[in-house]
Amino acid sequence: MENVTREVKDIDIIEDLLRSARVCRIAVNHGGSPYIIPMCFGYTLTGGKLELYFRFKINGEKASVFKSGAEAAFEIDELTDVKKSDGGFGFDISYGSIVGKGPIEFVNGVDKLTGLSLILSKYLGKDNDGKLSEQALNSYVMLKITADEFCCKIRSPEQESKENL
Repeated sequence: MENVTREVKDIDIIEDLLRSARVCRIAVNHGGSPYIIPMCFGYTLTGGKLELYFRFKINGEKASVFKSGAEAAFEIDELTDVKKSDGGFGFDISYGSIVGKGPIEFVNGVDKLTGLSLILSKYLGKDNDGKLSEQALNSYVMLKITADEFCCKIRSPEQESKENL
């Protein structure tokens, strides 16, 4: 079988994956050891730059793990299908994934409101009235990771079969 390139550069396809994926995993160095945290996220994707927003409680453990200015890696994925097959391990999977890295930044003011709004819109959609109490706003920390470079890959066994004909 030929080597099939799975990397995707089409912004519309990347945007579809970002819209449908539910979890982003963030990896950081914490006390000399790797530490990975799955989190809900909001995002903007403009001009090839991906900005990811995450929120967490001020007094939670995550607040001690993240350091402003530190580098973080992230991974977003979506398993879209698993089918039995005759080759390999006896099954084929279809998925989409995005991996990248960027500096951690804690944001406040308009950026914090933007991040919270993006997260609420992603998970609540039309049910999001956009209203947050001041108490709710003040109880969360907003983290932003800006990735100037990231890689998106999509795997579909059906597509790969067509490309290998």
